[in-house]
Amino acid sequence: MAELDLFSTASSDASDNSTNDTPNEDAPNDASGNDSASRSTSNGHTPSRASVQTVTELAQRLQSAVETTVGTVTVEGELSNFKRAASGHCYFSIKDEEAQLRCVMWRYQTKNIYFSPKDGQQVRLTGKATVYPKRGQLQLMATRLERAGRGAKQAEYERLKRTLKAEGLFDDERKQPLPPFPRMVGVITSGEGAAIEDIRSVLARRYPLADVVLCPVPVQGIDAPAALTNAINAFSGLDADHPQRPDVLIIGRGGGSAEDLWAFNEEPVARALAACTVPTISAVGHETDTSITDFVADRTAATPSMAAEIAVPDQQALRTQVRALHEQMRGPLARRIRRYRQTVERLQNTRALHSPRYQVEQHRQHLDHIVERLDRAMRARADRLRTRVQTAQQRLRSADPQRPMQHGFALVTQQGEPVTRAADLDPDVPVALRFRDGTRQATVHAPSDAPADSE
Repeated sequence: MAELDLFSTASSDASDNSTNDTPNEDAPNDASGNDSASRSTSNGHTPSRASVQTVTELAQRLQSAVETTVGTVTVEGELSNFKRAASGHCYFSIKDEEAQLRCVMWRYQTKNIYFSPKDGQQVRLTGKATVYPKRGQLQLMATRLERAGRGAKQAEYERLKRTLKAEGLFDDERKQPLPPFPRMVGVITSGEGAAIEDIRSVLARRYPLADVVLCPVPVQGIDAPAALTNAINAFSGLDADHPQRPDVLIIGRGGGSAEDLWAFNEEPVARALAACTVPTISAVGHETDTSITDFVADRTAATPSMAAEIAVPDQQALRTQVRALHEQMRGPLARRIRRYRQTVERLQNTRALHSPRYQVEQHRQHLDHIVERLDRAMRARADRLRTRVQTAQQRLRSADPQRPMQHGFALVTQQGEPVTRAADLDPDVPVALRFRDGTRQATVHAPSDAPADSE
């Protein structure tokens, strides 16, 4: 690559435009001297007014020189001070041990960023060298930004794959079954690509009863991972009775390069998909493409069209199945009706149908059996009730307080309270002795061996 000396180029251009350095003879000597001194250069030459440039003119010439001589370049270095403005433009620096360059990437070019830029990453940048005139600053206008290093993206892919697998996010046990007859099919993809048209076409052909709700998102570039993650979370967060909550969710896009499909290998997208409460189908690229979302989703489809076929049943197959079920039901039902018809015909030819007296006798005999069974049941119930009454009577007699008095015992009360121990009696206080045939009053004295009260 040719090197450019900006200052020598600018000096050369100024020399080409310079005029004779002889002072103007018509001017006064003192004025000429002062003017000559004020415009004198270090080599003694005096430039003409036409050779003096404005700052803007010089900056524009430097810009043109850099863009023409350096042009588009590819450079590797460490990413530093990465910042995305509200406008969507990205501003950052790329540096190594001895130099640093300012860079800008316009919003429409950010679709060519297939990873999440972070300070300290080694990156490879393709862009156009230029000068930003307003600051007089050399900068690169980036058109492409990617991770540096051979196999860096594949290494990141394998690392994330191992991590998520170790956490069990690929296990079949955690995957949700797809509904057999979905009412609403959610789709997360680009609103302008062929993928959504393919999905709609397949759904209309196979199962027109299902409605489609689309969440259009960018599917590549720096905005894609966050947009995909937010869309998944939005669908998952809808209430069960929300009119736009899908029964199954398709996420994907059409084919493209590995870089174009990289948003579906980002960790936030994979984790959002694993946590989604709606059954999911991943359909990214073509048959040969495999993304991280393919491992995490509940089902995987090679293309968006195949995802639509997996999401809904085929109405033609359903019609065939219904006809087969109809035939399966028709055969046994016809045989059952035929048996009933034969039974009716036999009854029509029996004696019972033509002899009312025989039928009455049959009913009378049946009634006798019922009465006999009822009589036995009533006698058994009466015996059980009699036994229960006798048992209750015995318990009542055992609990009767008069019963002990019949054997010579008496009930002792003092001041209306029953007394069961001699120690509970108050001496010289009347007590009532209740016998079987009446009550008598008595006075109880303290025993003679009891100690006298000390006064």
